[in-house]
Amino acid sequence: MGRGVKKRVVMRDIAERAGVHPSTVSLALREHPSIPKETRERIQRLAAEMGYRPDPAMSALASYRKAHSPHPAAAPIAFVINARNEAELHESHVHPQLIQSARERAEELGYKLEVFGLESEYPHSAALDRVLQARGIQGVILGALWHRQEMVQLDWDRYAVVKINQEPRELPLDTVASNQMRAVRLAMQRMRDKGLRRIGLAVAALDELHNNQLFTAGYFVEENDPRAPDFVPPLVFERRPWPDIRQEAVDWALRHQLDAVLCNWNNFDQVAARAAEALGRPCRYVPLDADAHTIRFGGVEQNHREVSRRAVNMIIGQLNTFRKGRPGSPMLSLVEPLWVDSTE
Repeated sequence: MGRGVKKRVVMRDIAERAGVHPSTVSLALREHPSIPKETRERIQRLAAEMGYRPDPAMSALASYRKAHSPHPAAAPIAFVINARNEAELHESHVHPQLIQSARERAEELGYKLEVFGLESEYPHSAALDRVLQARGIQGVILGALWHRQEMVQLDWDRYAVVKINQEPRELPLDTVASNQMRAVRLAMQRMRDKGLRRIGLAVAALDELHNNQLFTAGYFVEENDPRAPDFVPPLVFERRPWPDIRQEAVDWALRHQLDAVLCNWNNFDQVAARAAEALGRPCRYVPLDADAHTIRFGGVEQNHREVSRRAVNMIIGQLNTFRKGRPGSPMLSLVEPLWVDSTE
């Protein structure tokens, strides 16, 4: 080694100084619970004093070997949903996409995803918790839970946990979600680029509760002057029979002479079509969470598959670094939505 080149500090150097085996150093630096807390902290302080830095190439190699080595029994990850039945689970494209993508990503990384139905299979959280513990499952993804009166309660200190979307908000956990504020802003900007000015947002009140009012927040960022001549107050509607919602939305669209209707419900093309017929001119429907039926109109694809892949990456990262329980400062990772042009 040439003069002036400082020798890289490796785990063996730390082990010699600490008087322990190199494997103990490796576990201590990864916060493994098998090493006593005092020993972990002593080794971590010593590593910092000696200027130890992990070798990125070696870390990447270790991850590659883990993902590509044969797994006689792939470690399970729980994907918890709270749909009451199959019909509720499949009432939109979101949950099937999340589950499929999470399963594919888990398999790519050498894990096995198992779906657990709170309410449909397990009547309450305690029953689910017992099964997870009996199965030895350590990683749990809360898979875009619906808002319920009874919040899911597990023995959180036993698990690495990640939420998809922000429900339940009472649980401070690392979270991955689609950037729904950006979805609305993106749609409005694209409509303005096409010369449309009277753009209305319609959203269900329950959906606003689920996403922490991010749809209307995005709208008010773009339309921040209620006195402007083109300002359209958002329609926040309650869930009830579809014909009643449709009529309320058509009346709103006509009252404000809309050029475009933005909504995350994939049947609002009916609203735009009826409004256009009554107005005698086009009224465009822009889906904010397009599915196979509505993508032809052009709109926002919320990238649920990427959200789910990120959640799996995050949970495996927690498992590999032995992080369990609720973090003191949770992380929120937002996935950018995609714009898809109309095919009509």
